[in-house]
Amino acid sequence: MKYLLTTLIITIFFGHVNAQKKAVISEKKMVAIPAGKYKPFFITKSDKPLQVTAFKMDETAVTNLEYLEFVKANPQWRKSKANRLFADTNYLKYWESDLIIGEANKDLYNSPVVYVSWFAAQAYSKWKNKKLPTVAEWEFAANAAPKNIKYKSLTDYILDWYSKPNPPHLPNVKSTYQNVYGLYDMHGLIWEWTSNFNSFIGSSDSRGNSEADLKNFCAGGAVNVGDKTDYASFLRYSFRGSLKGNYCIANLGFRCAKDLK
Repeated sequence: MKYLLTTLIITIFFGHVNAQKKAVISEKKMVAIPAGKYKPFFITKSDKPLQVTAFKMDETAVTNLEYLEFVKANPQWRKSKANRLFADTNYLKYWESDLIIGEANKDLYNSPVVYVSWFAAQAYSKWKNKKLPTVAEWEFAANAAPKNIKYKSLTDYILDWYSKPNPPHLPNVKSTYQNVYGLYDMHGLIWEWTSNFNSFIGSSDSRGNSEADLKNFCAGGAVNVGDKTDYASFLRYSFRGSLKGNYCIANLGFRCAKDLK
């Protein structure tokens, strides 16, 4: 009886592992984003658009299965071993264990990984020889026109998404819309980490704003913003300004970028 029970446990465990292995996605497709001008939401001293150089960005957010491969290769980032200085107690809270996403979560294998900190996202990006996009890169790419949404504007679409509660089960990637660059789900699925998430783009390297500026903005001040009616951006920048690097949140994930050399 004891032998049969042990065999059953082993079979179930490796059944979970094998199911996850079978579903692993091949190397993620990256999309080339052309160089262009980006008008920061927060007005710069010169009040001129910033030049964004050409770069590549992941077609979709990083999924649970893709992140599973990362924690397999990097034990220090497993659920039970992550340093709480770099990932709070919510880190991967919905995974069954260190190396098992879980049968109950099988519909999430191809959904964006969430409850991951900025430090974890940075570590994953480095492991992939990539990086997190800057705010300027992310906003420039995300502002591209959508291909297939039934809204008057992208802003209306974003505000409608913001008004809805988090779904009980996060949909898979490619479940919202694709923009003209070929990127999926830049809005409408999750929030995404950026490399300089809590900085305003007040200078070319996004480090030119004072703490007082940040507090004024988060308190609702609108004097130094380019478009006072852009409520979607107000919410996005306020959310970023409220984050800390070790926070792990239910609807916050990431995608990687890469410089073109």
